[in-house]
Amino acid sequence: MKPSPAARQPSPLPLRILHGLVFGGLTAMCLAAGSPELVHLVHTQLQPFHSGPPPRLELLLPMLAALVGLTAVLVQSVRGRSARLHWSLLILGALVLTLWGQRDGLVAGRTSDSANLKILEVARKLHEETVHSLRTKEAVSEDVGSWQAALEQASQEMPSPVRTRSFAPLPFRIQKVDSPEMPPSDAPPGTLLLYVMEGGVAYALHPVGLSPTGEPWPLRAPDGEALVFRGAVNP
Repeated sequence: MKPSPAARQPSPLPLRILHGLVFGGLTAMCLAAGSPELVHLVHTQLQPFHSGPPPRLELLLPMLAALVGLTAVLVQSVRGRSARLHWSLLILGALVLTLWGQRDGLVAGRTSDSANLKILEVARKLHEETVHSLRTKEAVSEDVGSWQAALEQASQEMPSPVRTRSFAPLPFRIQKVDSPEMPPSDAPPGTLLLYVMEGGVAYALHPVGLSPTGEPWPLRAPDGEALVFRGAVNP
């Protein structure tokens, strides 16, 4: 296929500068909207766990398309030629998709603090329900399966905010420990470490959260003490 006459003919410098400025500005708008998604994508692949939904393709793809279109426009401008129409249309189309993609604004819940608050809410809800059961039955179950079922019931309206590198949600789970003083270091975020005293007369729940670098992080109070939910039968 032969190049179009417009692509072969020299183009006036002022026209090329104006063209570059206009479509450079449109591309910058696409980059501004898509850069948070790109940053989030990079972070999710550099750490084992993260919080929040995956990057939005409706912002990433237009950003890439706009960059490709602008590169073609600039290359043709350096050669002293007018860029072909379809490169300009590519940038315009990318801008339209970007405006549509950011209709809901920035995505919330992508920080470790946000994830830890949700994990605490679920742990507190399970604790409150267990304390009520402890008062009526004077004992709690020592079976992990029963605790897991109660946790799933408590977290029905609050799905786990933690995700893996593949963006798969990491569900809340119960992990039983032999001592509340020595929690395991390999428990993933969203785990509630459970210690039950023999006979079910007392228990302790220690939620594992998410560190700013995406590592499992047993949650602690502002004073540095382990954040543990405890319950016991009143004598």
